[in-house]
Amino acid sequence: ASACHVDLSTDVEARDEWKRTYTLAQGGTFELRNTNGKIRITPGDGDTIDVKADRIIKAATEEAAKEALKQFEITETVAKNSVVIDSSSRGTGFTIRLQRRVDYEVKVPRWADVRIDATNSDIEVSGLQGPFRAETTNGRITGSALEGGARVETTNGVVNLDVAKLTDAGISCETTNGTISVTVPRDSRAQISARVTNGAITTTDLQLAVAEQSRRRLDASIGGGGPPIRLETTNGSIAIKGR
Repeated sequence: ASACHVDLSTDVEARDEWKRTYTLAQGGTFELRNTNGKIRITPGDGDTIDVKADRIIKAATEEAAKEALKQFEITETVAKNSVVIDSSSRGTGFTIRLQRRVDYEVKVPRWADVRIDATNSDIEVSGLQGPFRAETTNGRITGSALEGGARVETTNGVVNLDVAKLTDAGISCETTNGTISVTVPRDSRAQISARVTNGAITTTDLQLAVAEQSRRRLDASIGGGGPPIRLETTNGSIAIKGR
């Protein structure tokens, strides 16, 4: 065994910056798919999408890292009412001797429909007035000042959402190993359904009309009922807060 040493180190890094600007029709969709890397999305003015992506490759040698970076493609599918950016590693053929990631900074129109599908990625968004949907594996999802509803799902990650306005779309959060924290305006109207397996459910600064409550579930309304707030985790706690 000592005679069969395989060097799998990835100590040398190569990187570059990828930038694009798009125009999106009112009510259009921006979709981002990624494997490994941070994603941060903030609102911009007007109808443009500005994407800055830091592409990073780590390999055993400088030559291998630079060559892999040349082959590292980010695909674009662009239409008048839809922009899809894909840097996921599905089908790319990268080997275990390479590590690759993309860190994104994106500005979108405030009203855009934003959708994210990621693996091993932390996702942070703020100030979105349109619908927000995100799914990641092994990563946290953080949202602040959201106004268009949110549907998020992660595995092995924390969910933390601060909602400025609760719309008919409501809120849906699901994780397996992680906590969920959702803050809504205290005067919201909503129907709450929360479920945990190993954890606790707490509420703060909200006047609840409780239909059913136990250590593992809560069914209640605030403000007489309204859009759904559905929260579920397996190993973690749930906190619902009024602001």
